[in-house]
Formats: sequence, structure tokens, C-alpha cells
Amino acid sequence: MEAKRYQPQPRVPDAQAEQPVIIVGNGPAGIQCLVELRRRGVTTPVKLFGAEHWAPYDRVKLSTFLFGSTDFDDLTNLPPELDDSVEHLVGRPVTGINPGRRWVEDRLGQRHHYSSLVLALGSDAHIPSIPGTTLSGVLRFRDMADAQALIARRLRSTHTVVIGGGLLGIEAAHGLCRFGTNVTLIQHADRLMNRQLDSEAASMVANNLREAGVDIRLNTSVRRIKGTERVESVVLADGSELPCDTVVFATGIAPRTALARKAGLKVANGIRVTASMQTSDPHIYAVGECAQFEDRVCGLVMPALQQARVAAGCLAGSDDSYTPVADSTWLKVLSLEVFSAGRFTDEERGMVHRSLVYHDSNAGIYRALMLRAGRLVGVVSVGSWAERQKVLNRIADGRRIQPWEVLRFRFTGELNEGGAGQVSEWPAATVICQCRGLSRRQLQDFMADGCDVATLKSVSGAGTVCGGCEPLLDSLCSGGAAAARKVPGATALAIISAVAAFVMALAFWLPSPAPASSVQNISLFEQFSRNGLWRQWSGYAVLAVSVLLLLMSLKKRFPKVPMGSFTGWRIAHAVLALLALLALYWHTGFSLGENLNRWLMLSFIGAAMVGITAALLTRLQVAMNGVGWLRQGSTWLHILVCWPLPTLLIFHIVSAYYF
Repeated sequence: MEAKRYQPQPRVPDAQAEQPVIIVGNGPAGIQCLVELRRRGVTTPVKLFGAEHWAPYDRVKLSTFLFGSTDFDDLTNLPPELDDSVEHLVGRPVTGINPGRRWVEDRLGQRHHYSSLVLALGSDAHIPSIPGTTLSGVLRFRDMADAQALIARRLRSTHTVVIGGGLLGIEAAHGLCRFGTNVTLIQHADRLMNRQLDSEAASMVANNLREAGVDIRLNTSVRRIKGTERVESVVLADGSELPCDTVVFATGIAPRTALARKAGLKVANGIRVTASMQTSDPHIYAVGECAQFEDRVCGLVMPALQQARVAAGCLAGSDDSYTPVADSTWLKVLSLEVFSAGRFTDEERGMVHRSLVYHDSNAGIYRALMLRAGRLVGVVSVGSWAERQKVLNRIADGRRIQPWEVLRFRFTGELNEGGAGQVSEWPAATVICQCRGLSRRQLQDFMADGCDVATLKSVSGAGTVCGGCEPLLDSLCSGGAAAARKVPGATALAIISAVAAFVMALAFWLPSPAPASSVQNISLFEQFSRNGLWRQWSGYAVLAVSVLLLLMSLKKRFPKVPMGSFTGWRIAHAVLALLALLALYWHTGFSLGENLNRWLMLSFIGAAMVGITAALLTRLQVAMNGVGWLRQGSTWLHILVCWPLPTLLIFHIVSAYYF
């Protein structure tokens, strides 16, 4: 599809006395900087330069454009801040900077003075130094011009070689094989996305890509590209030759630093910046893929947008500071979702103390958590995961992973009970849109008067970069700020538990049934409790009901087994627990006994008391905020207290029959 050219907006009148803020680069980082300036109340005139002739577009979604599932119009989502107050110079690359006199010169030779300058220059595709890269048929995949060239090429290409098995390489290979073109993906490492995935996850991605028709060659590289005027073949590292007519490079980025270097700014791999995103000149800032903070150049959109927010904050007079967060990657072109963040690769396992893995091959789900000192430092997952954003926030906040969360993850693949839950109940500071850095509180400020997902995306910019948070935005809009978490059967559960608590209190309040002084004074209770046959049957009743209580655990462990609803089993569990207490009182009179019998009674009573507490908190959780963690802790304590019961019961039965 032919992309529409964008016409520059009219110039702001030259009579404007105040020197403008100039932003060089109208990509995601440059646009974000403009948006943040206006949202922070900065009314200083802004000049926005763009080297490309197209309207600002979402580069993250170029892969879907290449695949054919997204039109060009869907890539453009111009913010309302880009209005007539901004002089938007499209197709006007800046060719020079004079830091001393504070002006920039564009391609037409015009000079523009500035009060502050923000460089959001982006990056170019890194092209390895191998023979043949100048032949016709050698392409790259970085911007709209590249995507259009690839779309035109794929219709006449018979065999395309994509060099680079990272995120862009996989997306390019997947998009190019759609129209029957033979595609070979060359990766120098032993797995795809070796910087984003561990071995197991990379293997699942490779299998999925092979099913789509892509030939994958690992542990090799291209030594040279052969041809006279056009590409005819590539020579691999082992000397073998692979015939092809198109070569696509997706081998990383090269920060655009020539403009800064020419202006005398400090440059290493990228333009050196401080935590406030200032360059060596205090009036010039650099953000995004052209900037280097400490020893690192960001190649993902999330940190680039974070840097843009910091720079805008500093221009607005605040003391914002850039703190790198865990890089996250979300692959959204393949039929399976792939997500990674933090430290997770095989090479980084030495910095990890413990790994937790959940794998359901039938459902195509793989999840691995990396823990250090009990805290989550990395995650990688394959397959849909509603908790993805919550897990990313857990890496950022550094909270410890609790023992019950470890157990739940091992058995269910979820850290939180009920999965992600209602987004409107998440903590206000929880980041919902990681790309834009928007928290739940900020998003609900945007939707204060009520709005749907489309409107929320338009006014806030959330969900317009990678689109990974769209399900969360939908949950937030449908749930509302005051939506309370509904727990089915919570009221019935609380009533039964209250009756059980009353029975226990009454049993402990009443005096223990003591043996009668004579046969004539023996009570009805003692007549049955001291009868050997009745005592056996009451013991069997306690045992049978205890076994039935375990069925709810089986229902929770195997949710797909057709055993009715979990709500029904939870209520039945409470009823059975009440019956178990009555049978236990009939069997023992709540006398603690001696030795192992005492420990058995203490376990029974402790499990009952903690279970009653968990059930009552389940009901309170509906009406009160902040009790969820108490309910969750009491539930796992209930399970923990129940563990000794089977062993103690066996000893009790054996000793009773043995003696």
C-alpha cells in the first residue's frame, strides 16, 4: 500500500519573541518529548524536525505493516499536542548545530535559533563489513522506506535470506514468507533472540517459525554476498553457498551520532548523556537510540520513551532523573506471544540464585522466573499470559516472592491468585502501559468523565506503541475505578465458617465431658463415646470427612477435570469442615489427649481455626481493600498446618488397632 505523504503545517509567526525548544526527530521519542512538555504546562514554542517525508508513525508496528495486517493509516496516531502551536517541519533534516550561538541549520540552509535542543535522531541499521553489501537486492528493515521496499520486493523474490535472528529479523522473516517466498533466516548464535530468550523459549519460537515456512540456520554467519550487479547467492561461514535473490539485514542498530560529533558534543557509541539526559552542552539533550547513558545505548522503545519523559521534565524545571529499568521484549507477530524482561538468558544464570519453571506443552505455555535473594529479576514466557504486566511491575518494585506464590506458580503458572485480576483493583502506582510509562492512577485521571478504550488510547497514548496493554485498558474501562472484586459464594462461605467458629467456641467454653462417678449418672454422650463400636464409627467419620476435604485441593490442582464449579467445591469444603468438627467432638470431646494424640488434636484444631479465618477474610475482601494479602496468607497457612495430619492420622489408627 502506498503511504501518504504528510504536508508540513504552517509556520508559527516569526514575530514570536521567545526562542523555541527545538526537537530534532519526530519518531516515538521526539513525539513523546513534545507530549510531555505540553502535559507539564510548558507553553514555549516548539519546532519539530523530521527527516522522513511521512507523518510520524509507530515504528514498533512496522512488522505488522510488512505482514499486511496493518494499513499505514493505522500506524499514525498523532497526539492532540501536535497542533498549530507546533511548527512541524517534515522532510527537513537538520544538517548542522552551532552550540555556541544556539542555532541549527536544516537541509535548505535555514538557521533556527533555540532556547533548548533535544536530539532524538534514532539509529540506522548496522550493516556488517562483508563484501557484496552494495549489490542490488540488499535491503534492511528499520523504517517506512525499508518496509515499502520489502513489500515491493517480496512479490518478485523467489528466495530471500534474512541475516539476524533477533526481534526484527524474526518479524521480517515471518512477514516475507507470507506470499510463497522461500525465506532462510541466518543466526550466528545457537538460538534465536539469544539476548531476549533462554534456550527453551527460543526453541519454541524456532519451531513456530519453521511451521510458518521459514528455514532457520543457527551457529553460522554470512561471509560474503555474491553477484555481479544483483544478489545471486550468499556464502556461509562453512564455505557452503546458498542461492538467493534478496538479502535483508536485521543485525542491530548504529546510533546516529554524526550530527553531534560534528557539533563537538561528547560521543562514544552514542551521544553521551547524564541522568537528566543532558549532553556535554547543558542546553542540548539527547534521547532514544542515539543517546548513550553510562555504557548503554537503548534499542527498545520503552526506555527511549522513558528518556523522553525525563528530558521533558528537566526542560519543565523539575529534577527528573533517568534510571534504567529491566528491558522487556514482546514479540507479537507470531501466532504465539513471547515476552521477556530483566535477566533471563542462559549467560545470566550465574547472577540468578533460583529459577522457577512452569511448562504446559499441550497448551503451548512456558514460563520461567529468575530469582535473586528472593526477588524477581527476570522472566521469560511463551504463550498468552494475562499477568505479564503485573510480573513486569514485580521486577521494578523489588518485592520478595512469597513461599505461597512460589507454590502457586509451580502448580498453576500464576503468581497471583486469580491471575491478573481486575485492573481497577491494582495499586494506583502500578504501570499499565509500560511504553508510555502510564500508571493506573494516570489512566483513570484521563478517563475521569468516562470513556471507552479507543478514546482512552487517543487522549493518553496508552496502547498505541506495541499494543501489549490493550487487554488491560479494556479491563480498566469496563471495570471502572470503584469496581469491587466479586468472589462467588463468599457470603455462604462466611456464614458456614461463622457457625463453625461458634461450634468451636462453644466446645471450648463448655466443660470437658468428664467420666461419670457411677453407672447411674452416666450421660448419653458418654454412653456412646465410651462404646467401642460407636467410638470406631465416629473415628471412621472423622477420617472419611478428612479425605473428602482433600477433593477441593484436587479440583484446584486439576481445574480442567469435570468436577463442577470451584465455588461449589469451596462451599462443600466448608460444610465438610463443619461436619468434621462435630464428628471430632463426638469422638474426643475436644480433649487434647497425650503424646501423638495431642499433636493430632492440635493439628486438627489449628487447621480449623486458620481455615475459618481464611473463609471470613474471603468475604471481607469483597467489601474492604487491603485484606487480600491477609486472606492469601491465611489460605497458605491453612494448607501448611494440614500437612502433618495424614502422618499423624496413620500413627493414631495403627496405634489404636495395634494396642
